[in-house]
Amino acid sequence: GFIAQGRVHVPGLYWHTLSTPKNNSEPEPSDTWICTPIHAIASTANQQGESFGLLLRFVNPDGQWQEWSAPMYLLKGSAEELRGELLNLGVRIDPKNRSLLTAWMMGCYPDKRITAALCTGWHGNSFVLPKRTIGNGDIRFQSEHAAHDDFISSGTLEDWRTQVSTFCTGNPMLILAVSAGFTGPLLKRAKQQETGGAGIHLIGDSSQGKTTALQVAGSIWGPPRFVRTWRATSNGLEATAAALNDTLLILDEISECDPKEIGAIVYALANGVGKQRAARTGGARQSARWRIMALSSGERSLTAHMAEGGKRTKAGQEVRLLDVPATGQQHGLFDDLHALTNGRAFADRLKQVTSKCYGHAGPTFIEGLINDDRDLPELYAKACQGRGFVASNSVESRAADVFALVGFAGELSTEYGITGWQEGEAINAAIQGFEHWRKFRGQGQTEDRQILSAIKEFIQRNGDSRFSSVDDTHETSVRDRAGYWQDKSGHRVFLFNSPGLKEAAAGFDIRRILDALDSAGWIFEHDIAKRSKKSRVSGASISLYSILPTDWSEL
Repeated sequence: GFIAQGRVHVPGLYWHTLSTPKNNSEPEPSDTWICTPIHAIASTANQQGESFGLLLRFVNPDGQWQEWSAPMYLLKGSAEELRGELLNLGVRIDPKNRSLLTAWMMGCYPDKRITAALCTGWHGNSFVLPKRTIGNGDIRFQSEHAAHDDFISSGTLEDWRTQVSTFCTGNPMLILAVSAGFTGPLLKRAKQQETGGAGIHLIGDSSQGKTTALQVAGSIWGPPRFVRTWRATSNGLEATAAALNDTLLILDEISECDPKEIGAIVYALANGVGKQRAARTGGARQSARWRIMALSSGERSLTAHMAEGGKRTKAGQEVRLLDVPATGQQHGLFDDLHALTNGRAFADRLKQVTSKCYGHAGPTFIEGLINDDRDLPELYAKACQGRGFVASNSVESRAADVFALVGFAGELSTEYGITGWQEGEAINAAIQGFEHWRKFRGQGQTEDRQILSAIKEFIQRNGDSRFSSVDDTHETSVRDRAGYWQDKSGHRVFLFNSPGLKEAAAGFDIRRILDALDSAGWIFEHDIAKRSKKSRVSGASISLYSILPTDWSEL
């Protein structure tokens, strides 16, 4: 404590008053303790002159000084939300005099003025994290909650380079994952994207190194808890994406997400705009926005997971979360074990090291970008034009651009002296990832492949029960008839009626179905200027669609 006016005071914030005695003698000072030590060191406001606040500096019970940029609107009403945050951060407040804390804040007008950033990430040429700003800008993160900081560090950058990233050499899928970890800051800086992003989904069997790859990528920014799970609500993932703006969102095990919701979640994460919600006052609250690179894992693809919930993937979803089979390397996800005995030992070593060395590579990469005065959008455009990213259609082109950005991020991190990789390793890993994605996806438009696959499965499932020979002179009783069959030129051709064809490719209209069949060459024969053919069935002439899958193996 300390002595003030002959009395012992404990350290803290006091309300000083002068009381006038009844005998009209000299006024006596009175000091009322409010809370433990706290200072208002700057006033804050965003670049639009809104969201005013105070940058508070205070001490917790462990004697550690902390800072929080507190929005002034938390002083509304009884200000209990603000006091709750301060209490959670270790400030002790006298419950009898809690209103004096509000009065003190309302009377604070610090000389220093800084800019309030309401989200993490790029703000001009500065990069804002919850408890740190990289760059020269006088700007600080401000939130109604003193956000838990995931961007913490341990060990040194040199430790991470020599014990983590250099072990990725010779392992393209590991390099792909780590390069994805550096990609978030380039969405704005190189791709010039205002909102949204993309994701890479590593597919493979259990215990083959997928989670290890996620943890290695996460160590760029923070500790192992940086790896999150798909087991979350859409609202929760929106909040997480906004909190990790311009960095990396890692989601492990896709099967833990509701298959009926995941399609909408993928769209939302990649579009970068949260749901429109109503404020308590009745107006519309501002939607959360973000730019994010996502890295995901699972034993099955997005398409397979959505199918479990009766949903069909669309081309837009398919290109927003890129399925990459990653465990077909020599040792699961790995190729070079760097003298370790097996894949499990290699994975265990990486997990152990990334539990001790983390959080340095990401901020160092940001510093490199801030100091890089080259035209990054132009360099990225050149990367997209590389021979390894040649695309045959618009969907492939969008995917190629994502992989090129990931490779570009990995190459920049190497150039900045962060990874210790050889020049070209990251871009080659991105090219390999693109090839894995393209081969796994198959050729042609997404909808075409879905239609052909659906018709193939329908025939396999119902060929003997809902079709009969068109040459049968006696009408065979078939329940819910989908059509007929006819053997021609050594092949069994299925003659679909219109309802049967619509049912086989449910969710698509008949014109779109016929376009896909025609494009694939599955329409065996048809009348002039039509895609159906008149056939004689039991003495009557009816129009049927003559379908012969030409190459079932591609499906």
